[in-house]
Amino acid sequence: MLSMQIDVFLEAVQKGDLSKVNQLLEVTPALAGSKGKDGVSAILLALYHGHKSIAEAIATKKPELNIFEASTLGRLGPVKSLIDQNPSLASAYSPDGFAVVALAAYLGQRETTEYLVAKGADVNAVARNATGFTALTGAVANNHTEIAKLLVKRGAQVNYRYEGGFSPLMGASETGNLELVNFLLANGADPNAKTGEGKTPLTFAKEKNHVDVIEALSRHGAL
Repeated sequence: MLSMQIDVFLEAVQKGDLSKVNQLLEVTPALAGSKGKDGVSAILLALYHGHKSIAEAIATKKPELNIFEASTLGRLGPVKSLIDQNPSLASAYSPDGFAVVALAAYLGQRETTEYLVAKGADVNAVARNATGFTALTGAVANNHTEIAKLLVKRGAQVNYRYEGGFSPLMGASETGNLELVNFLLANGADPNAKTGEGKTPLTFAKEKNHVDVIEALSRHGAL
Protein backbone atom coordinates (compact mmCIF):
# COMPACT_ATOMS: atom_id res chain seq x y z
CA MET A 1 0.00 0.00 0.00
CA LEU A 2 2.70 2.48 1.00
CA SER A 3 4.64 1.54 -2.14
CA MET A 4 1.67 2.59 -4.28
CA GLN A 5 1.32 5.82 -2.31
CA ILE A 6 4.98 6.61 -2.89
CA ASP A 7 4.59 6.11 -6.64
CA VAL A 8 1.58 8.42 -6.75
CA PHE A 9 3.37 10.96 -4.56
CA LEU A 10 6.54 11.02 -6.65
CA GLU A 11 4.50 11.34 -9.83
CA ALA A 12 2.73 14.39 -8.37
CA VAL A 13 6.10 15.84 -7.35
CA GLN A 14 7.50 15.51 -10.86
CA LYS A 15 4.36 16.92 -12.48
CA GLY A 16 4.38 19.93 -10.18
CA ASP A 17 0.99 19.18 -8.68
CA LEU A 18 1.35 21.08 -5.39
CA SER A 19 -2.27 20.52 -4.36
CA LYS A 20 -1.93 16.75 -4.73
CA VAL A 21 1.44 16.74 -2.94
CA ASN A 22 0.00 18.67 0.02
CA GLN A 23 -3.05 16.41 0.13
CA LEU A 24 -0.92 13.27 0.25
CA LEU A 25 1.44 14.75 2.85
CA GLU A 26 -1.48 15.72 5.05
CA VAL A 27 -2.70 12.13 5.13
CA THR A 28 0.74 10.47 5.21
CA PRO A 29 3.51 12.85 6.41
CA ALA A 30 6.05 10.03 6.10
CA LEU A 31 5.87 10.45 2.32
CA ALA A 32 8.21 13.43 2.78
CA GLY A 33 11.01 10.90 3.13
CA SER A 34 10.20 9.17 -0.15
CA LYS A 35 12.95 8.36 -2.62
CA GLY A 36 12.95 7.49 -6.30
CA LYS A 37 14.37 4.26 -7.68
CA ASP A 38 17.81 5.87 -8.01
CA GLY A 39 17.77 6.90 -4.37
CA VAL A 40 17.11 10.58 -5.06
CA SER A 41 14.87 12.14 -2.44
CA ALA A 42 11.51 13.70 -3.23
CA ILE A 43 12.89 17.15 -2.37
CA LEU A 44 15.72 16.85 -4.88
CA LEU A 45 13.34 15.41 -7.44
CA ALA A 46 11.10 18.46 -7.07
CA LEU A 47 14.05 20.82 -7.48
CA TYR A 48 15.33 18.92 -10.52
CA HIS A 49 11.96 19.52 -12.16
CA GLY A 50 11.91 23.20 -11.23
CA HIS A 51 9.22 22.91 -8.55
CA LYS A 52 10.75 24.78 -5.61
CA SER A 53 7.41 25.39 -3.89
CA ILE A 54 6.84 21.64 -3.79
CA ALA A 55 10.34 21.04 -2.44
CA GLU A 56 9.63 23.56 0.32
CA ALA A 57 6.29 21.94 1.10
CA ILE A 58 7.93 18.54 1.46
CA ALA A 59 10.68 20.01 3.63
CA THR A 60 8.12 21.28 6.15
CA LYS A 61 7.04 17.68 6.75
CA LYS A 62 10.54 16.25 7.04
CA PRO A 63 12.00 16.27 10.58
CA GLU A 64 15.58 16.43 9.31
CA LEU A 65 17.09 17.37 5.96
CA ASN A 66 20.12 15.55 4.58
CA ILE A 67 23.14 17.45 3.24
CA PHE A 68 21.85 17.43 -0.34
CA GLU A 69 18.41 18.69 0.59
CA ALA A 70 19.70 21.36 2.95
CA SER A 71 22.29 22.54 0.43
CA THR A 72 19.96 22.75 -2.55
CA LEU A 73 17.25 24.52 -0.54
CA GLY A 74 19.79 27.03 0.74
CA ARG A 75 19.29 26.10 4.39
CA LEU A 76 22.72 27.23 5.56
CA GLY A 77 22.05 26.58 9.25
CA PRO A 78 21.36 22.87 8.78
CA VAL A 79 24.23 22.62 6.30
CA LYS A 80 26.65 24.00 8.89
CA SER A 81 25.26 21.70 11.58
CA LEU A 82 25.60 18.62 9.40
CA ILE A 83 29.16 19.46 8.36
CA ASP A 84 30.14 20.25 11.94
CA GLN A 85 29.06 16.73 12.82
CA ASN A 86 30.67 15.17 9.75
CA PRO A 87 33.16 17.36 7.80
CA SER A 88 33.37 14.82 4.96
CA LEU A 89 29.83 15.76 3.92
CA ALA A 90 31.22 18.87 2.21
CA SER A 91 32.57 16.49 -0.42
CA ALA A 92 29.60 14.14 -0.55
CA TYR A 93 28.04 12.74 -3.72
CA SER A 94 24.30 12.34 -4.19
CA PRO A 95 22.80 8.92 -4.98
CA ASP A 96 22.59 9.92 -8.66
CA GLY A 97 26.26 10.90 -8.73
CA PHE A 98 26.46 14.67 -8.31
CA ALA A 99 28.84 16.42 -5.92
CA VAL A 100 26.87 18.37 -3.32
CA VAL A 101 28.71 21.59 -4.22
CA ALA A 102 27.70 21.11 -7.86
CA LEU A 103 24.05 20.68 -6.88
CA ALA A 104 24.15 23.83 -4.77
CA ALA A 105 25.74 25.77 -7.64
CA TYR A 106 23.33 24.40 -10.22
CA LEU A 107 20.32 25.36 -8.10
CA GLY A 108 21.56 28.88 -7.42
CA GLN A 109 22.51 28.62 -3.75
CA ARG A 110 25.47 31.01 -3.58
CA GLU A 111 25.99 31.12 0.19
CA THR A 112 25.79 27.36 0.44
CA THR A 113 28.20 26.92 -2.47
CA GLU A 114 30.68 29.32 -0.90
CA TYR A 115 30.41 27.61 2.48
CA LEU A 116 30.93 24.13 1.03
CA VAL A 117 34.04 25.30 -0.83
CA ALA A 118 35.34 26.91 2.35
CA LYS A 119 34.84 23.59 4.11
CA GLY A 120 36.91 21.68 1.58
CA ALA A 121 34.56 20.84 -1.27
CA ASP A 122 36.50 20.36 -4.51
CA VAL A 123 35.28 22.99 -7.00
CA ASN A 124 36.40 20.68 -9.81
CA ALA A 125 34.72 17.53 -8.49
CA VAL A 126 33.30 15.66 -11.49
CA ALA A 127 29.91 13.96 -11.39
CA ARG A 128 30.05 10.19 -11.11
CA ASN A 129 27.54 9.77 -13.90
CA ALA A 130 27.28 10.29 -17.65
CA THR A 131 26.89 14.07 -17.42
CA GLY A 132 30.42 14.76 -16.18
CA PHE A 133 29.03 17.91 -14.50
CA THR A 134 31.09 20.10 -12.19
CA ALA A 135 29.97 22.98 -10.01
CA LEU A 136 31.00 25.49 -12.70
CA THR A 137 29.15 23.75 -15.51
CA GLY A 138 26.11 23.53 -13.26
CA ALA A 139 26.22 27.24 -12.47
CA VAL A 140 26.68 28.14 -16.14
CA ALA A 141 23.86 25.85 -17.24
CA ASN A 142 21.38 27.80 -15.11
CA ASN A 143 22.90 31.25 -15.70
CA HIS A 144 24.02 31.73 -12.11
CA THR A 145 26.67 34.28 -13.05
CA GLU A 146 27.82 35.29 -9.58
CA ILE A 147 28.21 31.67 -8.49
CA ALA A 148 30.20 30.91 -11.64
CA LYS A 149 32.49 33.85 -10.89
CA LEU A 150 32.94 32.70 -7.31
CA LEU A 151 33.88 29.20 -8.44
CA VAL A 152 36.41 30.43 -11.00
CA LYS A 153 38.00 32.63 -8.35
CA ARG A 154 38.23 29.53 -6.14
CA GLY A 155 40.02 27.57 -8.86
CA ALA A 156 37.32 26.07 -11.07
CA GLN A 157 38.71 25.01 -14.45
CA VAL A 158 37.30 27.33 -17.11
CA ASN A 159 38.27 24.98 -19.93
CA TYR A 160 36.79 21.84 -18.42
CA ARG A 161 35.03 19.74 -21.08
CA TYR A 162 32.03 17.50 -20.56
CA GLU A 163 29.22 15.83 -22.52
CA GLY A 164 30.80 15.61 -25.95
CA GLY A 165 33.40 18.30 -25.43
CA PHE A 166 31.06 21.06 -24.24
CA SER A 167 32.81 23.84 -22.29
CA PRO A 168 31.51 26.47 -19.85
CA LEU A 169 32.19 29.20 -22.44
CA MET A 170 30.05 27.34 -24.95
CA GLY A 171 27.24 27.21 -22.42
CA ALA A 172 27.44 30.93 -21.67
CA SER A 173 27.64 31.71 -25.40
CA GLU A 174 24.59 29.59 -26.17
CA THR A 175 22.45 31.31 -23.53
CA GLY A 176 23.72 34.76 -24.50
CA ASN A 177 25.14 35.59 -21.10
CA LEU A 178 27.51 38.36 -22.19
CA GLU A 179 28.72 39.16 -18.67
CA LEU A 180 29.70 35.56 -18.08
CA VAL A 181 31.23 35.19 -21.55
CA ASN A 182 33.46 38.20 -20.92
CA PHE A 183 34.39 36.94 -17.47
CA LEU A 184 35.31 33.47 -18.71
CA LEU A 185 37.35 34.91 -21.58
CA ALA A 186 39.18 37.22 -19.17
CA ASN A 187 40.01 34.17 -17.06
CA GLY A 188 41.51 32.08 -19.83
CA ALA A 189 38.57 30.35 -21.49
CA ASP A 190 39.49 29.06 -24.95
CA PRO A 191 37.37 30.91 -27.56
CA ASN A 192 38.17 28.26 -30.17
CA ALA A 193 37.47 25.09 -28.20
CA LYS A 194 35.50 22.53 -30.22
CA THR A 195 32.94 19.91 -29.34
CA GLY A 196 33.16 16.43 -30.75
CA GLU A 197 30.94 17.70 -33.56
CA GLY A 198 33.29 20.60 -34.28
CA LYS A 199 31.12 23.34 -32.78
CA THR A 200 32.82 26.33 -31.11
CA PRO A 201 31.53 28.99 -28.71
CA LEU A 202 31.04 31.20 -31.78
CA THR A 203 28.94 28.50 -33.42
CA PHE A 204 26.59 28.40 -30.44
CA ALA A 205 26.33 32.20 -30.28
CA LYS A 206 25.56 32.43 -34.00
CA GLU A 207 22.92 29.69 -33.80
CA LYS A 208 21.06 31.79 -31.23
CA ASN A 209 21.92 35.12 -32.88
CA HIS A 210 23.50 36.60 -29.77
CA VAL A 211 25.12 39.55 -31.52
CA ASP A 212 26.91 41.01 -28.48
CA VAL A 213 28.38 37.62 -27.61
CA ILE A 214 29.51 37.09 -31.20
CA GLU A 215 31.33 40.42 -31.08
CA ALA A 216 32.95 39.63 -27.72
CA LEU A 217 34.16 36.24 -28.91
CA SER A 218 35.47 37.72 -32.16
CA ARG A 219 37.48 40.33 -30.24
CA HIS A 220 39.18 37.44 -28.45
CA GLY A 221 40.15 35.70 -31.67
CA ALA A 222 37.22 33.33 -32.02
CA LEU A 223 36.98 31.74 -35.45
